[in-house]
This record gives sequence, C-alpha cells and structure tokens, in this order.
Amino acid sequence: MFKQKKFLGQNFLINDKIIPDIIKVAEIKKDDVVIEIGPGLGILTKALIDAGAKVYAIEKDFELAEMLRKALGKNKNLTIVHQDALFFDLSIFKKYKVVSNLPFNIASPLIRKFLESQNQPELMVVMVQKEVAEKIVAKPGDSERGILTLAVEFYANAEIIMTVSKNSFRPQPQVDAAILKLQPYPHTRYADKVGSKLFFQIVKAGFSAKRRQIRNSLAATLRLEKDKVTDILKKAQIDPSLRAEDLTLKQWFVLCNVLKNYQF
Repeated sequence: MFKQKKFLGQNFLINDKIIPDIIKVAEIKKDDVVIEIGPGLGILTKALIDAGAKVYAIEKDFELAEMLRKALGKNKNLTIVHQDALFFDLSIFKKYKVVSNLPFNIASPLIRKFLESQNQPELMVVMVQKEVAEKIVAKPGDSERGILTLAVEFYANAEIIMTVSKNSFRPQPQVDAAILKLQPYPHTRYADKVGSKLFFQIVKAGFSAKRRQIRNSLAATLRLEKDKVTDILKKAQIDPSLRAEDLTLKQWFVLCNVLKNYQF
C-alpha cells in the first residue's frame, strides 16, 4: 500500500468529475505534447492520453513512478520521467502545454520555471492552492498582490477557472484548490521594452517592505536619497505615497524606464 509523502506536497486528485473541465480548458487536441508534473495516481494522466495527447509525466517519487509505469506504462503516448520537475530540461520541446495538479509545496517556483524559460509552454492549466491562485490574479490595490503576481503578469495572462473543494483530494489538504489558466504572451511581449533583470530588481525593491510607501521601500533598498526617489516617481507619474501593491504593471514598466538612467 502506498503511503503519501508530506514533504513532496502530495495531495492526490480523486474527483474525476472535474477532469473533463481540465481537458476542455487546456484545449487538448490529438498529438498535443503535454507535460504533467506530479501525476500521482494517474487519474489526469489517463484522461490526457485518452484525449490524444502525448504525455511526459514528471514524477520525483520513485515508488509513484513505478506504480504509474505498471498501470499505464505500456501506452506509447506516455513517457514517465523520474526526476525533480524543477530541474527538468525544457529545451527538448518545440511546442508543448503544461497540464497538472501541481505539488502544492512547489507550485509557485514551478510556474515561474515554465514562464521564465526561453522555451515557454503555449498554455498552462494547473491546479494550485486557492490562496496561491488568488495571489497570482490579484489586481492593483489588493493586499494579496506581490512579487509572484508581477512575475506571472510579466509573462502571461492569468485567470481562475474554478475552485476545487479540498474534499476532491486524498489525503485531504487543509485548503481548497483552484484551476488556473495561464496564457503566455507571444514570447514575452514586454521583454523588448523592459529587461526582465531590471524589472524584477525594481519590483523586489518595491516589495521589500510591503506595508511601507513605495518611496520608502525603493530608497532603502536601492540606497537612494528619498528626495531623489520622490523625483523619480514623479517623473514616472506615480504617487510617492502609494504602496507597491497599488501599482499597475504598466506603472512598473514606466518606473523601470526612468530608473534605468540612474546608478544604484
């Protein structure tokens, strides 16, 4: 009998009624290449294969990988990879989708891995903790808005498709989940306007003291005089008394374009 490993964030999906919704949202077509992270007991894996997809199931747990191999391994459209998904090489794919019930404990870094890759997926449909999904889609002014929000916004459009009760998993987690659809922009539409390195440097500086005014956070982290930061914000047409969570993506871009002319 298989025993769940808490340190791997294993919460297995057992509610097969939501599987058709995932397949529909992911727009699975025959011969689609799909990466599934943490296939677990294979409930979603089988549905993806039945829909015609060629599935690469990435499983860190050797015992689970062997169980999946025994259950579905004979299918020519399934490739089981026993590996930590955070280190999986994406360069071998030309075109692919990510469809997965992500391990809850590494959902955020996994999402960033795919979106920040030079070889982005054409679409991601993933199950994550509801609170993580809400952080990702948080709008300006929402206290949940943070670095993860901007990290996703920079690369993709995100929307919550539906919430999923914690009763749909075994063992049952303490929180509900949500199905999140991420549609990457045609090769990072903002990359040419603002370099990702500068963008995330400024965003991290802005959120370094989230409850403080953006003027104070930037001054402290970038080691600039407050008066100079105030002038910079005014040039960017940003109210210095706002907090980082209040800024729109466009405002961050404008701020970066002004700050790139300064040494810090």
